[in-house]
Amino acid sequence: MKPAHGKIKEFIEHVKKFYVLNIKGFEAEKLVACTLLFEGDKTDCESKHAAVLELAKKFHGMSGGADNGIRGYLLTFMVAYTRDLAADYQVAAESFETSCAWANVS
Repeated sequence: MKPAHGKIKEFIEHVKKFYVLNIKGFEAEKLVACTLLFEGDKTDCESKHAAVLELAKKFHGMSGGADNGIRGYLLTFMVAYTRDLAADYQVAAESFETSCAWANVS
């Protein structure tokens, strides 16, 4: 759900995809994304973000970047509308969302 852009940005997107699939070794059919939103003061959010990046690194994951996170977060607002449209065409899908306090994450 990226906006249309020029040839240079299109090339950069192809390079990013090549990097993720061919250099980092992710498989497109098994790739999973997660959008996280941190709340609190700047220091607290930066600390939480660093902890998540360390956890991702431990399990060979990577950050998709803030721009992708923002798009993912905004997409959650569109899910209900796309679900209703898809239902008109006999397509069923679901988005699973959850949240908990950082202190409860083991």
